[in-house]
Amino acid sequence: MNVPQLTPAKLVGRTVQLDQLIQAAAHPPSLIVVSGEAGVGKTRLVTEILKTVPLRDRLHLSGGCIESPHPPPLEPLIGALTALPPETLDGLPALAGALAPLLPELAHLLPPPLGPLGDARAERHRQLRAAHALLDHLGSAVLVLEDLHWADASTWDFLRQLTSRLPRQLSLILTDRADNHRPASSRALYHRIPGTLLHEIRLEPLTTQETGEFAAQLLGAETVSDDFAERLHRRTAGLPFAIEEVLRLLTSHDSPPSVQGDRLEQAGLPVPVRDVLLHRLNALPKKARSVVAAAAVAGRAVCLDLLGDITGLDEPDTRHALTLALDHAVLHPSAGATYDFRHSLARQAAYEAICLPERRALHLRTAKALLAHSSPLPLAQIAHHYQQAERSEQYLRYTEAAGDRAEAHGDSTAATEHFHTALHEHPSSRARIRLGLKLGRAAIAAMPHPATITALRRLLTEDHLPLRARGELRLYLGTLMRNQTGGGLDGINEIARAVRDLTPTAPDLAARALSAIAIPSLKGWPLSQHLYCLDQADQLIHRVTDPVQRTAITANRASALMLSGSPDAWEAARALPAQTENPAEEVQLARGWINLAHATTALGHPEGAGDYLAQADDILQRNGIPYLEGLAETAHLLLRWTTGSWSGLAERADRAAALYADIPDLAAEALLVRGLLHLHAQGDTNAARHDLLRAAHSTQLDTGIVLTASAAGIARIHLAAQRHDQARTAANEALHYIRRTDGWIWATDIAPTALHALALMGHLDHAGQLVRDFAHGIDGRDAPAASAALITCQGLLAEAEERHHDAERLFAEGEIAWQRIGRPIDQAGAREARGRCLLPHHPQQAEQHIATAIDIYRRSGATWDISRCQRLLRRHGIVLAQRRGPLGYGDQLSPREAEVALLAAQGHSNREIAARLSVSHRTIEQHVAKAMRKLGVSRRSELAAANPNSA
Repeated sequence: MNVPQLTPAKLVGRTVQLDQLIQAAAHPPSLIVVSGEAGVGKTRLVTEILKTVPLRDRLHLSGGCIESPHPPPLEPLIGALTALPPETLDGLPALAGALAPLLPELAHLLPPPLGPLGDARAERHRQLRAAHALLDHLGSAVLVLEDLHWADASTWDFLRQLTSRLPRQLSLILTDRADNHRPASSRALYHRIPGTLLHEIRLEPLTTQETGEFAAQLLGAETVSDDFAERLHRRTAGLPFAIEEVLRLLTSHDSPPSVQGDRLEQAGLPVPVRDVLLHRLNALPKKARSVVAAAAVAGRAVCLDLLGDITGLDEPDTRHALTLALDHAVLHPSAGATYDFRHSLARQAAYEAICLPERRALHLRTAKALLAHSSPLPLAQIAHHYQQAERSEQYLRYTEAAGDRAEAHGDSTAATEHFHTALHEHPSSRARIRLGLKLGRAAIAAMPHPATITALRRLLTEDHLPLRARGELRLYLGTLMRNQTGGGLDGINEIARAVRDLTPTAPDLAARALSAIAIPSLKGWPLSQHLYCLDQADQLIHRVTDPVQRTAITANRASALMLSGSPDAWEAARALPAQTENPAEEVQLARGWINLAHATTALGHPEGAGDYLAQADDILQRNGIPYLEGLAETAHLLLRWTTGSWSGLAERADRAAALYADIPDLAAEALLVRGLLHLHAQGDTNAARHDLLRAAHSTQLDTGIVLTASAAGIARIHLAAQRHDQARTAANEALHYIRRTDGWIWATDIAPTALHALALMGHLDHAGQLVRDFAHGIDGRDAPAASAALITCQGLLAEAEERHHDAERLFAEGEIAWQRIGRPIDQAGAREARGRCLLPHHPQQAEQHIATAIDIYRRSGATWDISRCQRLLRRHGIVLAQRRGPLGYGDQLSPREAEVALLAAQGHSNREIAARLSVSHRTIEQHVAKAMRKLGVSRRSELAAANPNSA
């Protein structure tokens, strides 16, 4: 059988300890004790010490104790001395002849054997003195004795004698097991070492981050995901031995090995880990094994009383059996006077060692014990134990109860999981309908579950489904389709069908459904149709008494009015309750604040957006609501983008894009921000186009930003490359949605870019019509960003018609309007356009305006825009004085970029460079991308030839 090979890994997480031990070992006489639990890496650390410069040329002697009820006397010492080179034994003192019976392989090299003393204890004492004399004779040497927790009495006698007066040139290194239950055995030696350098180190398991680094090295990868590292650490408790064996098993199943976290559990139990546990388990008496089996079935840390209830043992027997399990390192102390396995691998090995009939009986006893002695009841655990005991009725009852409790506490994701499980397995149609309604309510605020949509659709095919239940299920199904799974317009239509079912049976739910589809979207219905639904909801709201439903409807109403730019929106937002009565109402309130933040960001009310997000964040800190946390995070991303607060934004957008990849609208907003940063902050047009296209493709319930801003970004890329026709095409795709929905209030980003493309192509009639349509579409609406964009459009049209005075005046007005709403990039764009108008006739004034624009761009980090301004000035023979700061290097490499390019050219990975320069991995990616762009190369391997600093 071929054993899967892993890439040899460097020592991880032990640098400080290694340095300290090298210093101690390099100055004999010294005693070094390395302690820690099994598998923590004691032997590996000692191996690394012996390879270092201070120790590698000294004589190395190594021996180890063996695990046995009756270990051979002096086994580690004999093992170490037997391997002595013959040349080291010349000139030994006569006393060394006493070692001949212990070292028969070396007897011919030792002095003549000594005569018998007639007393066994005197003989053994003489042998120990002879060993001490031999080690003293060897001179500069390192003696390593491992696994002292298995040492026999004679070995301890020898160590006590040796450490009372260590040979002057000897470094003694001992490894010993220690854990939370039992300290290192070698502590008894410490008082016997006057004049000897003592160093003790307790090795701790690797942290989660160190586990990830170690795993990446073993797998030959640059990095592994945080999720993979966290799961691997959870499964192995950070023990290097367990990590290696789990990854070795993973590589035997997957080639190349998968670094998806869920594959760790699927890969199974490594044989060496299982064998270690079973070896310890088999050494236990029957009652101790029954306690271990009870702990394995319980599946969590357990107290003494619970172990007694599960096993049926009385308190003294349970305590004695538990002590034996602790002594054999099968169980370990845990928090709060409980006991557990060291890691999930050990629990799995112990669980798999229990025969199936016994498992079922133990699960049933565990469920009953938890019911009798736990408060509050661990409902999900009780359900699990009933399931494993094959008691279906109790299993389904407690699974549903666990879902009810989770929902009551605001944990919608956990509730969704429980309701799914019960719904999937329940045989009763009536119960399935009840569970389906609970599932729909919970799933709206939960992270997406892949089976929810399918489950709700299947329920809608049930025979004899009551009209109200059908309408409510349609409401939840449509909401999930619209919000979470990428079925925007289909979801709205599904909710509209729910209204027909609910109006005669549940007017309160009908009002909620109407208020939900009243929220407008670029991919929804025409704006007037959404507002008509809002009017219909207003007519029913007086019939709503449930506070959760009233809050949901009030939040939807305020969001719909704000997104449509209604002047009444602010009053509607103030109608939201300041305090709520339960977690379910808080969920709706948080959702309302976040929706309002999205709307106010899109329409140009950044202060309002910040206030709404602060209120939402306050609720989310008290209640973990994963989907809403994601929605709030993308709202923060958009607000920071539009207000020019870009520091750290790329890393944050990157995390959000990965974390919410399965939720289309959240992923789209994160990709939009990341793509726009690629463009404006880094000038990486290829990466920008990739992210912006993905954002436009992903968005479903677009509420005014993603489609328009992504199309505008792509169009700006085309305009910069003189591809005017392609810019117009990109803009027209977004304008199509604007015209179809009459959503001109959302044209802030796309209208100026589209008009610029039309003007450059000479299509001034179309440009004029676009300005008129835009002005008509936002008339009477409270949309400051759209109003500022309209002024910019009017300035661009005046510039194209060569009305330079009017254009300069309009751009000045636009600059003020953008500044007023806190959008510095657009403000700088208006100042840049103002300077552009003046360049032909007033170059000095133009230079001042464009220099001011560059300063504004620089404060946000908009390097691409700065480069455009500089090129514009150079075309008119103007070169600005070099400005200090990291963004003033133009097409030349900054000092940091040059340093990073040099390291990259030398073959260092981004992660290695980041560690060396103490910056983030993401920052190094940006520096490498900028260096490659400025040097005109497309591969890292070309940096050396292109970079003059690499010579």
